[in-house]
Amino acid sequence: MDAQPQKILLKVCGITRQEDATTCEALGVDFCGFIFHPASPRYITPERVAAIQTKHCKRVGVFTTHNVQEILETLVLARLDYAQLHGRQSDAVVQALGGHRVIRVVFPGDGASPVRDAEPPVAYTLFDSGYGTGKAFDWKLLEGATRPFFVAGGLNAQNLPDLLKVCRPDGVDLNSGVEIAPGIKSAERIQEVKELL
Repeated sequence: MDAQPQKILLKVCGITRQEDATTCEALGVDFCGFIFHPASPRYITPERVAAIQTKHCKRVGVFTTHNVQEILETLVLARLDYAQLHGRQSDAVVQALGGHRVIRVVFPGDGASPVRDAEPPVAYTLFDSGYGTGKAFDWKLLEGATRPFFVAGGLNAQNLPDLLKVCRPDGVDLNSGVEIAPGIKSAERIQEVKELL
């Protein structure tokens, strides 16, 4: 008997409201992402994240220019499970945080090779097209990508089947593709994505 394909994890990023976190929980989303980059239209403070309940969803903080101390403090204050490093932070930052709770972002479109062993090891590598561009990159660049990995960048229910024809990531990360407006999620769009995984 053929083994069942491994479940693809779903991360919904850019959560700004309790109602969207509750929706994610109800629909079986695996990870809720919170963006701590002040210039983002989906920016949220650690204090507000601390007040949002997610129950079984893993909590991920997205960090750009923050230093190690700021990240460590936010991990505690916002009750985060993972720090997603979106600012090309150094290996020393990964080691200081503990790789087991780091999601490290790599930008294949910038020439960064996805085919490498993570040093130091991290929980997941996330391949993205850029800083909140909402655009997809050439997924063929992920051929031979080191696992475990997520894919982000312009994903939605319409193009997700095309991604899954090219590769089968461990997880997918959606933001604008499941929104009505920046920071306002659509239960219907999240459900459409869940049905494809």
